[in-house]
Parts: sequence; structure tokens; C-alpha cells
Amino acid sequence: MTLSIMDLPYELLSTILYKAAQFNSRDNKHYTYGLSQAPEPALEVSAQRVVRGNVPADAQKWNAVAAIRLVNRQWHSWALEYALRDLYIRRWKGSERWMQSRDLSNLHGDPSSIAVYRNPFESLHGTLKLFTAHPAVGIWVRRVWFDGFYSAEANAKIFAMLRLCDNLAYVTLPWTALRYGTVNDWSNLLGGNSQGRSIESLELLAVNLKRSQIDKQANGTDNRPLDSPQVNFKSLQRLKIQGHSNFLPITDADLVAIARTAAQLRAIHVTGRGSLTNHGIGALAEASRETVEIIEHFPLAAAASLELFVSSPDRVPEEHLCSRLLACPRLRNLSLSIFSICPELFANTAVRWVGEVRIRTRTICGHAADELKASPAARDSLWQTLDNARALMESRGTENAELDIEVFIGDWIFELGRRRVHGNFTLARTLADGTWPAQEETSGKGPYGQNGLFGKDEGDWTAVGEDVFRDGLRKGYIKGGGRGKNGFERAWARVMLRIGPLDKLPATVEAEGSRLKRLKMNGL
Repeated sequence: MTLSIMDLPYELLSTILYKAAQFNSRDNKHYTYGLSQAPEPALEVSAQRVVRGNVPADAQKWNAVAAIRLVNRQWHSWALEYALRDLYIRRWKGSERWMQSRDLSNLHGDPSSIAVYRNPFESLHGTLKLFTAHPAVGIWVRRVWFDGFYSAEANAKIFAMLRLCDNLAYVTLPWTALRYGTVNDWSNLLGGNSQGRSIESLELLAVNLKRSQIDKQANGTDNRPLDSPQVNFKSLQRLKIQGHSNFLPITDADLVAIARTAAQLRAIHVTGRGSLTNHGIGALAEASRETVEIIEHFPLAAAASLELFVSSPDRVPEEHLCSRLLACPRLRNLSLSIFSICPELFANTAVRWVGEVRIRTRTICGHAADELKASPAARDSLWQTLDNARALMESRGTENAELDIEVFIGDWIFELGRRRVHGNFTLARTLADGTWPAQEETSGKGPYGQNGLFGKDEGDWTAVGEDVFRDGLRKGYIKGGGRGKNGFERAWARVMLRIGPLDKLPATVEAEGSRLKRLKMNGL
């Protein structure tokens, strides 16, 4: 008996169609093209065709199944699921001009400088129009990313489209959605719809806006949807907030409002600046302490870190997260910036932590940053913290659970597993007249690597043994971890007292001395 392709099991048919779509995608255009120079009237220009960028992945998928959609209803449904599962809707940016030519390789005719107008919101308007005319199309969308739509009008269209995506699980929105979205908009997105389905992952992207956008009266609206009990984040599993904005930024108050109902979060990612602190992160962690597995908080820029670490002492009690972190037994990846840490953070060997733990801090709880050099009590707390962390790693290792902890304190990186300390020890080497450290090795970390430090520290980074580092800190060769003005003044005075005028310094030491002098003159 002869079987047709329609008699095949759906799983096998789906595999065949997937392979066909891949072949079609390979043969289709993957790039957009433009001219190297815009034609202008009365000017002779040598214009060449150049590659401008990639065709978006979702557009490539849509084009790859254009023929498959026309076969029959079953194939049409499969093609929609394949093409619409992930959508990337981006505001159009750029400019185009009319060219009177049919052949890009031979540009004939009089060029025109008339600009081609394109509606920058056409991708959003067109998608909403399609979903409105054919509501069944929206059921195939599982993930959608909106990029570049920050106005109140654009946000209204975004939520109108989201209401037509019944099976949506992952969504990336502009941060302004927290301001312009209504209670009904957010309630529908979080499960208050007829199907009762909620998104699992929410990502909010923030950027700085132009003054013309900020001054527009319609954009000054704040509907405050988070104040309503109808907006419930109980089904949300992943929350990511990235960036910073100069207009209606996301604040700790917003995170606290989300934390009131977000009790099932498994991942918390916050990469922001001054408007978000550990107060908001702690509220989210405490609300989901039984489920959270990943916590990441990393300020974007040096200015943010200075605000966090310099202005935070007045808020240390509310930003202290050690006890809150210990209440999260399922943590497996932790990357956090906090003002200070306690030895008790790693003292509880009953926690079930696995994976990578990266803690960026300035000092040990109860001690100022510059006390790590002068105070034996502060140094003892530092050593106790590191020993507790190492003991926790060993304890988890006996249970076949791999745990890797690195602690970033001030300008140093403590690699506990290898008992190495990474940093720029040029000044310490100078203060010791070259006698310290006796042994050092090239560091694979540093200000230009994945170290979690803020700002740019000029000079070569090296690694020394932890015992060598302890000896250098005890003898006063290593300056304290703080970057306060007084600390730099004292370090500068000691350099000048010991090694004399700058014009007699070796090149490497002169560079370090010049850096310290610049920082001192700038009041750092």
C-alpha cells in the first residue's frame, strides 16, 4: 500500500517540515543591503552596495515557511507555530533615499535626495493589525521582545497585542510599561485573563530618553498598577531588570511592591544603577526564599558603584543581606554587590548552595573599608570570612555538590579554591623596596576581565598566595580596600616619603604614582 506524506505520524512530519524550513532559510537572504554613500543632486558619487545588517531571526523564519503555509491547514498551523514562537518587534531606525536606478551595480539616472519616510512604529502596528484580524494567530506566540517603544501610545498598543497572545510565557518590555500599563493590562498579563495563564518570565529594559520625549505631556503619565492587589506576580518565575533611565526609573519601591506577591521566583537578575539598591533585591529574595535559585545584582557603571558603596553607610542596616541570603536554601548561583559581608554569611554549612557564588563588597560588617590595613580585628574578621567560605566549599564537596566561591573586597579578588589573591600590587611592591612579594604570578583576572570590579584600575594585575597577601597586609605594604580620599592621601604621602620625586622614578612606578596623584587631585 502506498503511503502519502499526510499518512506519516505528526512527529515525523514535523521533523521533515523543520528540515525543509532550515533548507529554505539557508537559501533565503540573511542580510539587508544599502549604499555606501547617499546620492545627492548635481554630485557624482561612487556608490557601492554594502551589507547593512542581519535580517531578524523571526523574519527569516517567516520567510522560510512562506510556501509551507500554502499547502493545507495542518501544514499552515505547523508553519505558524514555527515562525511565531519567538517574536522580536523593534522600532525602525535609519534613513533611506530614493535612487533612480534599476541596477545597483550600474547606477544610472539622476539621483534624488528625497528621503523615504518609514513609520518607525510600523512593525508594532503591523503585528497588532495581523493579530487583531486573525486572533487565532496569537496562540502560537510563546516569547516576544519589544525594543524601542517608550511612549504611552506605543505601550498601549503593546498591551493590546499581549492580550491576543494566550500562550505567552516569556516577555521583554520597556520599563515604561510599569508606568503606562493599567491595572487591567498587568492583571491580564499575569493570569487575570479568561484562560488563567500567566507569563513565567518578565524582563524590563531601561534606557535614557531624549529631552523631547521626556517633555511630551502624554508621556508623563504614571498609572501605578503595582499599587493594586489585582496585579499579582504569584506565578512569575524569573524577573530581570536591565539598564537605567533618566525618566520614571524603576526604584526599590517598585521591587518591594512586586515582592508582596512574587513568592515563586526562581531567578532574580538586576543590572541597574543608582535607582535600585540591595533593599529592593533583599525584598524579592526574602519573598521567594523557598524557591529562588539565582540572584544577580550588578550595577552597570562605575558611577553607580560609587553611589552604592560611598553613600550606602547611612543605609547599611536596611541593605544588609547576609541573613536574608542564608534564608535561601536553594541558591545555586549568586552574584551580588553589597556594602559589607559578615563571617556568618558562609558559616552555616547546612545551606544547599551549589554552582558559582560571587560576592562584591567593600569591607567586612562592622568595620570601615580602610580598617582592613590598620585594625587587627578587621583583618581577623576578613580571614574568618574567607576560612568560613572555604569550609563551606569543602562541606558541599563531601556531598558531591560543586560550590565555587570568589569574594571581591575593595581592589582585591580572593580566589578561595586556589588560595590566591588577585590585584594590582605595584604600590605595595614599591613600599616594600621590591622585597615583597617574594613570589607572584600573572593574573588571568583584573579590571579588563570578568572580575566584577568597577571602574578601570591601570597597571598590571598579578596573583599572590593568600599567606603572602596576609603578610603584606600585616606589614602595611598593601593599602586598605577603600578608595576614600584620606586613604589615597596617606598612600601618596608614604610613596613620596620613601621614593622621592617623580622625575627619578622608574617608568612603572612613575605611572602608578601619577595615577595616585590624579586621583588625589580629583578628590578621590
